[in-house]
Amino acid sequence: MTSLRNSIHRRNHKERSQLAHRAKLGFLEKHKDYVKRAKDYHSKQDRLTRLRQKAAERNKDEFYFSMTKEKTKRGIHVKDRGNVALPTDVVKVLKTQDENYIRTMRVAGLKKIDKIKAQLTALADLVLAKDPEENSLDAEELEILQDAGIISDKFSKHSQRHIVFVEDQVVPMSSMKIPTPNRQI
Repeated sequence: MTSLRNSIHRRNHKERSQLAHRAKLGFLEKHKDYVKRAKDYHSKQDRLTRLRQKAAERNKDEFYFSMTKEKTKRGIHVKDRGNVALPTDVVKVLKTQDENYIRTMRVAGLKKIDKIKAQLTALADLVLAKDPEENSLDAEELEILQDAGIISDKFSKHSQRHIVFVEDQVVPMSSMKIPTPNRQI
């Protein structure tokens, strides 16, 4: 029977609103407002009593090194953060270290760029080496690759050629004798 009684919907009883003729007296405080205000008031009172107790139990001879850096200005507690100007020679050393770091990072970035350009050049060579007459790249893509320095102008219109400049006479690799080191065990 109790479970049936609990399942029946009951009307929520709400607090009354401020009566019209009492509106001139201001905001009518409800119970929940009173509870919030009372909790706030009591928490502040508890804090004040704890501070009074600490002040009463304080040791007047107590000393901390942080006390030497603390001051009060017009009743406001101010603590020195220890920020002092660095000597000029230390500043110069720090600036050179910053410059060296930037220079190092720049060189690392340039190496990455060169590596990516080399990969793109190899890919462009593969694309153009398949069939130079029938380029799979359109004119705009070829122009972009040329502007980036990945391919040269000769790839855009003509077939791929390698020109090698040597000072001596060219000797086929098969006729060259490469000395092998003597291994003794």
